[in-house]
Amino acid sequence: MLILQCICTVALGQKYTLEKVPSWVSKVAVPSRSTVTKYSIAEGYYLSLQDIQFNLDLDASYIHTVTQVVSYSGITKASQMAVTYDTSYQSLMIHYLYVWRNGVKIDRTSQLNFKKLNNEFSLNEGIYMGHITAYCNLDDIRKDDQIEFAYTLLGENPIFNGEKYIFMPLESTNPIDVYNIKILYGINKNYRYNVFRCDSSPIRESIVDNRFRQLQISQSNVPALNIDEDVPSWVVPCRYFMLSSVNSWSQVNSWAQQVFALKKEPDLSAVLSELFKGNETNDEKIDKLINYVQDDIRYMGVELGISSIKPQPPDKVVSQRFGDCKDKSLLLVSLLKKIGIDKAYPVLVHTVIKHNLRTFFPSNQVFNHCIVMFEHNNHTYWIDPTFTQQGGTYTRMSVMNYGDVLVVGKSSDTLTDMSGANYISDVNITEEYTIKSVTAPARLTIHSQRTGIEADIRRVMLEQYTAGKLSQMVTDDLKRFYPEVYKTYDVIINDDQEKNRNSITYQYMVDGIWQNRSNILERSVGDFWVFKFEPASLYSQMNFSRCTPRKYEKAQNYPSTFKYTVKFNLPEEILIQDNHYSLSNTAFDFEETIEQTSSKSFVITYGYNTKMPIIPPEIFQQVCEDQVKIAQRASTSIYLRKYQK
Repeated sequence: MLILQCICTVALGQKYTLEKVPSWVSKVAVPSRSTVTKYSIAEGYYLSLQDIQFNLDLDASYIHTVTQVVSYSGITKASQMAVTYDTSYQSLMIHYLYVWRNGVKIDRTSQLNFKKLNNEFSLNEGIYMGHITAYCNLDDIRKDDQIEFAYTLLGENPIFNGEKYIFMPLESTNPIDVYNIKILYGINKNYRYNVFRCDSSPIRESIVDNRFRQLQISQSNVPALNIDEDVPSWVVPCRYFMLSSVNSWSQVNSWAQQVFALKKEPDLSAVLSELFKGNETNDEKIDKLINYVQDDIRYMGVELGISSIKPQPPDKVVSQRFGDCKDKSLLLVSLLKKIGIDKAYPVLVHTVIKHNLRTFFPSNQVFNHCIVMFEHNNHTYWIDPTFTQQGGTYTRMSVMNYGDVLVVGKSSDTLTDMSGANYISDVNITEEYTIKSVTAPARLTIHSQRTGIEADIRRVMLEQYTAGKLSQMVTDDLKRFYPEVYKTYDVIINDDQEKNRNSITYQYMVDGIWQNRSNILERSVGDFWVFKFEPASLYSQMNFSRCTPRKYEKAQNYPSTFKYTVKFNLPEEILIQDNHYSLSNTAFDFEETIEQTSSKSFVITYGYNTKMPIIPPEIFQQVCEDQVKIAQRASTSIYLRKYQK
């Protein structure tokens, strides 16, 4: 559920204690009536009450929920109480646990027996978070029970210097009977706040005890959120509340410069001696430094408290040979400056919000990744130090476009647009069918060539999977179309990392591709063998969905250049009429060419190039219908007559 995911990111505590509800908390009653039915929820339970209250002066968050078990399928998940917290600076106070059954409140607080579990879901990605989970599995939970749970989280990461930031969705993928949010802070504080994607602000403002300002949002009968498919990651598809104590991005930049500041100049002479022989050009030095940080410094981070934000000194990263994104970024910046590239900067980005970050309030808590930007010979280059085995020279290295980013240390009153970053995504696939007889298996050769970011991604994939596994994945795809598929030769891999070009060749025999069909319309003509070919690789580029009106944008891979060539070598002569078809709109260009190459062979070439990262909802229906047109004509049927003896 969307709201639960947000709550899990709130800071918790190293130890938990049983305490009374804090005096600053406003009491919110358990809902007595509900219009929700089991057919309008997922997983058999939902939050009847979602009550979240913040005391910003105390760095405290009070979470009060009532979980309604609607069906037997919801008992298992609803009966598991879990709170995750950072062990380095946070604490947890448990207030009470009640089970409401047939209108009667059963106090289960004394029966709570939380166990501490390690919560290192990111270890397989090389990140140690230092989080633990207080976990309790409740006994005797039944259908129609209500589980009421309340606790308070205390503490905030000191690296943020007391700055406040709240982002709260006001809707969930399940309905909510009552949803209450309260924010309390000193009357002398000046915070920015608003509700977004809402026609009118539901915030009620008041003054408490002439000392505090109180903001409150109360909603009843909140319907489930219906989200379109393939919504871009940076689109927030719900109403949400946001608060920030920061007034400008330049203020965030000043904070970030302090975070990345070094107490002393790092000694990196050993690295320079290891990498340089003395005859390298400046361009060659840049390439060697990037390759060193990307490949020789393994990706690993210990994200505890301040260390989750502040990078380690570059010389320490070198000595331990590991670091996370911010560690590797600061190391690369420091190395570039050692060879005279003075305009090198760490860059804070958000890999999900991307282009939408500019619409958020400025805050030092909205970033989740770090890369590098540097200027050289009047050009700007962007490098992701965490991207391993990346091909090409630094002038052609691809990097994801993270939209609006913060360049740490570069004077600017706002964010920087990354749209000029180098991003190449070219895929060229060739399939060749050699058919000796309609009754014998056909030879199929598949050759794929990828350049730019596509080659980088495939190179990483080859580090994780064996060639045999890749071949099996392709085999499984082919079996969706052909009854019998078997590999004839091992996969051939050619990886030119210098030119950043990756090629893979697969070879198979496929059987059962011909169907025995009668010509129903003209029986006098005779019967035919029919081979219906579906260009599955083309379809994978178009992300088909229903051509119905959308509320939000639809994401697509951009920029992307895709070329798909299919060659057919047949056992008999065939006459093909050469043909060319094209279709263009604001979202993509499509081209199809059919050409006969000999008396027994012909070639079909498809080209599909995207022209924008998102498809706006107002043009989506037309773009979708254009994709359907392509699909309706893209399949090819080959007829070979069955001659009667």
